[in-house]
Amino acid sequence: MKSIQIDGQSAQLLKGNVQFDQEGSTVYCDQAEYNPITEQLKGNGNVRIVNTSGTVVTGKFLTYDNRTHEARVDGDVVLVDQSMTLKTPWLKYNTQSRLGWYGSGGAITDKNTNLKSRSGSFNPTTHTLFFKRDVVLQTPDYSIQTDTLQYNTESKTAYFFAYTQINTTDQMVVFQKGDYNTETKIGTFYHQVGYYAKDKTLFADTAWVNQNSKIGKARGNVWYIDSAEEMQFWAQAVNYEKEGVLSMAWGNPLAAQISKKDSFFIRADTFINRKDTVTKNQILWAINNSKFLKGTTSANANLMIYNSVDSTLKLRKNPVIWDSSTRMSGDSITFKIKNKKLNEGSLFPKAFICIKEDSNAFSQIQGDSIHFNLDSNQRISESRVYRKGKSIYYLKEQDTLNSVFSVQCENMKFQFADGRISQVRFYVSPKGKLYPISEFPSGESKLNNFVWDEKNRPKTNDFTRPFVVKLAKIRYKSLQPKATAPEKSKKKNKLPLFSTDKRN
Repeated sequence: MKSIQIDGQSAQLLKGNVQFDQEGSTVYCDQAEYNPITEQLKGNGNVRIVNTSGTVVTGKFLTYDNRTHEARVDGDVVLVDQSMTLKTPWLKYNTQSRLGWYGSGGAITDKNTNLKSRSGSFNPTTHTLFFKRDVVLQTPDYSIQTDTLQYNTESKTAYFFAYTQINTTDQMVVFQKGDYNTETKIGTFYHQVGYYAKDKTLFADTAWVNQNSKIGKARGNVWYIDSAEEMQFWAQAVNYEKEGVLSMAWGNPLAAQISKKDSFFIRADTFINRKDTVTKNQILWAINNSKFLKGTTSANANLMIYNSVDSTLKLRKNPVIWDSSTRMSGDSITFKIKNKKLNEGSLFPKAFICIKEDSNAFSQIQGDSIHFNLDSNQRISESRVYRKGKSIYYLKEQDTLNSVFSVQCENMKFQFADGRISQVRFYVSPKGKLYPISEFPSGESKLNNFVWDEKNRPKTNDFTRPFVVKLAKIRYKSLQPKATAPEKSKKKNKLPLFSTDKRN
């Protein structure tokens, strides 16, 4: 140790195994200059700061102010705090509060977690780690890219304050703000949330997920896309299960199977969806005020059920089908779907078909049950009436209605062309009468099940998309999770956990 002058003030030069002790911290270096007036220390060579808690900071150069207890370490700086290791070009560190920060890029390693950011800080008093600018975190299960990340080591909660992108091997989630608890594995994400998987995509204002139970919720302008089933859903609220399978949607929901030529739309108060991930069987319930539109065909009922195994669509509770000028009804209606088109169906019981011929004339077919077929344009092409058949149908001559045939028998068969009756066959004791249209009794013009309530027919604008989703732009090139040994990669979708205790 010898005296020197620094800026006209007497100071001390110390060489060889220099050591300073200061209220819980010890500073080591090879050489130091110390000004007792300003209480500032400049050191170099094997710089090391050791805190009684076990935190160690090493580097090449040191500037230390004994009055503020602030140290700046430069040159290949390494901070070790239990399992966490920070490497950075420079670091500022308070030896009393142990509050530290860096601003020229840093890399943190904590067991199987790697994190990089342009700047960062740690505050043991509030148990907070804070990272800013170009934040990249990689674990064996996923990677995170964001601008701002905060982690509380006491509550085990990560907070995100800017655009964030989370990637696993087969999924990606983007959002603008959110939080995730690494112990309970419950997270909430806000603002332009996007979820991308192999065949599932979801956009929402807010999303909540529980990784333990494998369930989630999305709220506010939700758009869900199942590309495997070629189905889309719009709703204000959606619940989903493992593998991102939608389980329930409500809040003015709309379901659609989009096609360039012939899209299929369904409306209801609530959708309930069940999908067996093994058999791939999917059953969709559309409950209350249900209606669908496919080409020129529409229908309404209080319950619609679609089953993917046998490609059936069942309509229950006051179902009605409309096709151009035709209305079909029954206590229950069942459709068969083939090649994404309505192919055939049945009405049972109290089956009824009504065809509007002009403003006051309606051809009618009635029976215990009716089976019908649809052509390639999904218009009725044939119908077969079983038991208790009755019919009133109008005949035309040169496009003018000129006669009416009223008939009843056990079974009937009708063939149609352009939505009009073209051929008729009667089976088992038919009884009927042909009337000139001017002599047809007005009291016999309606069968007992006749209904024509066109005002209740679903309209095209009933199936307009309820909102337009503003999609978050994917900002980062997708990163894969950090590679690790097989035995360490069994835990899935766990967010970063820095292994520091409550003292930190």
